[in-house]
Amino acid sequence: MGLFQWGEKRFARGIAKAMIRSYKAYKKHYPNLNDFELLKMTLSDRPGKPAQKLFADLQDFNFYKEMGGSLFWIIYLLVRLEYIDYMNGTLDVENHKTNIIFKNTIFDVLEKELS
Repeated sequence: MGLFQWGEKRFARGIAKAMIRSYKAYKKHYPNLNDFELLKMTLSDRPGKPAQKLFADLQDFNFYKEMGGSLFWIIYLLVRLEYIDYMNGTLDVENHKTNIIFKNTIFDVLEKELS
């Protein structure tokens, strides 16, 4: 594994862990909320423009369904948006390999943290 892959994994892992921590805290505090509402509350805590943009998009339930309707896909999209913001770029800074690393890392974190 190259140094750059390690950095991508660390980047995705940090965001995923923070989102899951917040999600679990809200779920414990508000057990009657559905996943959609829990995700909105979780995302509203995340600082930065990428999270604000995603939060605005998430106000539409159809967007949530189109994005896969799960914590995994919302975290994946957030990681991508924050990565683009961090790299001061556009979607062009991404590539297929980066996205696979992001998906695998997020999946691993979710599996470990929610099991």
